Amino acid sequence: MELKGIYPIVPTPFESDGKVDLGSIERLVQFLMDRKVHGVAVLGALGEGQKLNGEERGSLIRHYRKLLPSDCGLVVGVRAPATDLAKSMATQARDLGADGLLLGPHNVQKDQALLGYYLQVDETIDIPLVIHDYPAVTGITMSIELIAKMYEQGKNLNYLKLEEPPTGAKMQALAKLTGPDLKVFGALGGMYALEELELGAVGIMTGFVFAGLLVELYDLVQSGKMDKAAELFYDFVPLNRWEFQPGIGISLRKEIFKRLGIFKTAVVRHPGAQAGEECVRQMWRMIEHLRVKGYQL
Repeated sequence: MELKGIYPIVPTPFESDGKVDLGSIERLVQFLMDRKVHGVAVLGALGEGQKLNGEERGSLIRHYRKLLPSDCGLVVGVRAPATDLAKSMATQARDLGADGLLLGPHNVQKDQALLGYYLQVDETIDIPLVIHDYPAVTGITMSIELIAKMYEQGKNLNYLKLEEPPTGAKMQALAKLTGPDLKVFGALGGMYALEELELGAVGIMTGFVFAGLLVELYDLVQSGKMDKAAELFYDFVPLNRWEFQPGIGISLRKEIFKRLGIFKTAVVRHPGAQAGEECVRQMWRMIEHLRVKGYQL
């Protein structure tokens, strides 16, 4: 499957006792399908994938695959401290129906070790792999030269989720080394989505709750309607900024889904932080502002 378009990174809903809430996932999938997203990405950093055991991961992947239409891509987040474990997680995701993997690096800041990790996972499975370049969360910086080697030497390493700002500059530098065949997804909360799409990103893969606005933005850019795309983006980017706050972004997004009647709780597994009431109130003011302007959220 070719990966392109809007792929929301989704949070994992939990019951009040911390157990995975499969019922809320059904409402979440319907919410996203109503907004015409092109795919869904699960078990990334926003999905608290590192806080789930193997059985929980398998249950979630299986459930999403059952709920999603066959033409809606399912990308599963994989990141492990050891290469063999990453290969095992990748195999599980593929066998349960993943169309692609969002592959985060291990914890060793050495180019040869990183290259070997990505190439070994690539050899293990035969579905698209999205290199996850997010040093603020992973603690690992990947140079354009290293990413180019991954792309050139791998069979399936044809995608990059780029989250090292300035994203536009890195996109352009990579294009000079790899050409257009390394396909880039914009991310970072969608804060630079307009500019990334303008520079040739194949889509946006991020956790912004109101994915329908990103779908509209993507369609406008694809149609060459840049003035309308810019007007739309400049309206909703303050909300992107607020949702994407470090430390509490997961909590804020879960709180929105709870208030929309999609999640039963906004529980974040420990040691994740919960956003305060005043922070949530300020965020909801932005949402109401967009509704007053006529946006159907």
